[in-house]
Amino acid sequence: MDKTRSIDILLFDDLNILDVSGPVQAFSSANDDGVSRYHLRYVSLDGSAVTSSCGLRLQADQRLEIEGHRDLLVPGGRGVDRMLQLPELQKILSGWQRSGNGERVISVCSGALILADAGLLDGRSATTHWGRAKQVRDLFPMVNWVTSELYRIDDLIFTSAGVTSGIDLALEVIRRDHGSVVALSVARELVVYLKRSGGQNQFADILEAQFTEDRELARLISALHDDPGADWTLDRMADVAGLTSRTLVRRFSNLTGHSPVKFLERYRVKRASEALSGGVPIGKSIEVAGFKDFQQMQRAFKRQLGTTVGDYAEKFSK
Repeated sequence: MDKTRSIDILLFDDLNILDVSGPVQAFSSANDDGVSRYHLRYVSLDGSAVTSSCGLRLQADQRLEIEGHRDLLVPGGRGVDRMLQLPELQKILSGWQRSGNGERVISVCSGALILADAGLLDGRSATTHWGRAKQVRDLFPMVNWVTSELYRIDDLIFTSAGVTSGIDLALEVIRRDHGSVVALSVARELVVYLKRSGGQNQFADILEAQFTEDRELARLISALHDDPGADWTLDRMADVAGLTSRTLVRRFSNLTGHSPVKFLERYRVKRASEALSGGVPIGKSIEVAGFKDFQQMQRAFKRQLGTTVGDYAEKFSK
């Protein structure tokens, strides 16, 4: 029978509910076949209920205290900043792993700031939400912040980037604890990728561009998303946007840091990489992403990801 791991989940006011619900659902789903792999317990600093940032009340099982053989999961959210510089919390966290029983500390999103505040990340590599990058580097210069990654594991310290990457990290924890078969079963149950590709900033420009308030550029971006495989010349893009080619390039570069043509290539690579990560065959991924042929996709992968299509598929589709 698999060993049961016990995990305490730290609750505090104004936490992000997805930082809690995503990972704990993954751990809970690992028990669905009747094997007790994870025992979850919810704790707060004083044992009281808390209110998440969306208004949902969460009841703690007990107060936070050091107990042997228990991992700790620390979520993020707006309330993180109020959890910093609390001597009681710093003391508990700094002593969490001193018992030598292999207890792990896991953070989701900006929860990494709470770990850093307690000194747990000094001299280690860690990640957090990209929006906190400047803040964490200013506040905690002793930490090697790698905010381009979805998650980072440094010995017994596990940190993840933003919100849904907490699920990615939970799946990796499950894989390490109980093997790929169990982790894949949980990923299928949650309808997520077992291994999500790239870093959190890899295609952040594409995500941000989708929400632009520039109506002309929004119209073009929507068209590119709807039909990435069309014969998109710069002149055709300019016609769709209702702008001159020169104005389009200038405004698009200001928005995304890329020309419209380069943005389209990045978007095609994003679609292809997501398809490959989900197990879609290379031939179908070419079609889904809008590439004309394999060679075009191969060149784009080398430019954008620094790898070949074959190497990428082998690494991320298993």
